[in-house]
Amino acid sequence: MDARSRRSRESLRAAVLLLAGSTPITELTASAICVHAGLTRDTFYRHADSPVSLLADALSAEIDAAMTVLPHTDAIGDGERALLEHVRRRADVYRGAMHPLLAAPVRSTLERSIRAGLVLWAELHPAIVPSEFATDAAAMRIAVAYAAAGTVGAIEEWLRSEDDDIERAVRLILAASPEWWLR
Repeated sequence: MDARSRRSRESLRAAVLLLAGSTPITELTASAICVHAGLTRDTFYRHADSPVSLLADALSAEIDAAMTVLPHTDAIGDGERALLEHVRRRADVYRGAMHPLLAAPVRSTLERSIRAGLVLWAELHPAIVPSEFATDAAAMRIAVAYAAAGTVGAIEEWLRSEDDDIERAVRLILAASPEWWLR
């Protein structure tokens, strides 16, 4: 991506994150995002097909940055904490994307990032993986999908509760997780 296109993408991401913090994503228009970003609708549609897909893209970049903690820790709770710190920092954005569940592209972004983090965790700590998953790729995909979807569901509940206690949320999510992830 050339520098101009990268600047446009970053301007659009910043605009959607700012606006989605005060306007539900279902009410946010491409035109409003463009006005705030100082870009044209043509530029918008070169980077996204809708405000919600742009929001998912912007959140994905932030989640990816938060998840860089995983290779540098021995506790999966540190990754969970980094993810929840991101969600708390963007709580207004996430709540504005719920009706009553997260909008599909936003939910998919969270799930995809959590799946990637769990796969990385299992690769970094292969001794934790039960033999029935370690020798069966399809079974491992099921375990990862189950854990990721459950974590997203827990995050949705946490957002609805308006409880910003990250440590409590981390403890509850980890307590609900299959024990082998925590070894």
